[in-house]
Amino acid sequence: MIPQPYIPEQIIDYFEAISGLRAKMYGRYLMYTDADTSVVVGYPIQGEFNEEDVAKIVRELLSIQKLENIIVIAPRLPAHLKFDEVKSDNYYRTALPVSVMGKRLRYMVSRASRELTIHLGKNLTKDHRSLIEDFLKRPDIQESTKYICSRLEYYLSRSNTVKVVNAYKRGGGLAGFDIVDLPPGEYSFYMFNIVSRRDNYVPGVSDLLLHYLLKISYESGKKYVNLGLGTNEGVARFKMKWGATPFLSYQYGIIRKTRIPKILDLFSKL
Repeated sequence: MIPQPYIPEQIIDYFEAISGLRAKMYGRYLMYTDADTSVVVGYPIQGEFNEEDVAKIVRELLSIQKLENIIVIAPRLPAHLKFDEVKSDNYYRTALPVSVMGKRLRYMVSRASRELTIHLGKNLTKDHRSLIEDFLKRPDIQESTKYICSRLEYYLSRSNTVKVVNAYKRGGGLAGFDIVDLPPGEYSFYMFNIVSRRDNYVPGVSDLLLHYLLKISYESGKKYVNLGLGTNEGVARFKMKWGATPFLSYQYGIIRKTRIPKILDLFSKL
C-alpha cells in the first residue's frame, strides 16, 4: 500500500482490482503491469515530479520486446516521446470541512434529505446491481465503463478502506449510492456515483450522497477529498459547486506497439 495516496491510481487495491494488472514500484513511481501492458503512474509517491524520471521508465519499457502497449499518466507527458493518443484533464479536490454552501445547494440537500435516509455499507446487493444495470443501458455508455462496473464487487471485497454510501427512500428502495475510499493520509477519494433515473429517482440525491461523503471524510481526519477528473463540463460543474478546484494536471498517453484493445481505454476514465 502506498503510504499516503493523493490520486486514485495510487490506491493499489483499487487499481489492481479494476484493471486486472499487478502493481510494482520503480523508484518513486508506481507501475501496473501484465504480460503485454504497462501503466506508468507518473505521480511520485514522494518528492516532486520529474519529467525525465518518467521518460527513463518509458524508454526502458520500450526495450522489452514482448510488451505491446505502454500507458502513461502524469502531470506532463515527456515532450520528446511520441504518443499515439493523448488526453488532458485535471484532478479536482475539495478542502475539508466545506464551510460554505450556496443557497441552491443547501436547498437540494435539504429537499433530498426529506425523502431519503443515508446508510453506510460495504457490499453491493441486488438493488445496487439493478441500478448499475440501468446505468449501463444508457446509449452513451462505453465498453470500458461496463468493464469497470463489472469489477466493482471485486474491488469492494479486497479493500479494507472502501465504503458504500447508500441513499434509501423512506418508503423503501435504493435511490443511489457513492463509493468512497479512505486510505491512510490526508485524502479520501470520491470514486463512483450511481443513482436511479427511474422509479426511485429523487432530485438532489447525488448532492445528499456527496454531502455525507464529505462529512465522513472530515470525521476520519481527512484534509481533502479527491473528486477525480473533470471528465466533461457537466461533471466538472457538479464538483465545482461543492467547492472543488483543479489542483493537479493530468495527461494520459498511449504508445502502441500493436493495436491496443478498446478495453484499455478504461485507464483514461479511472
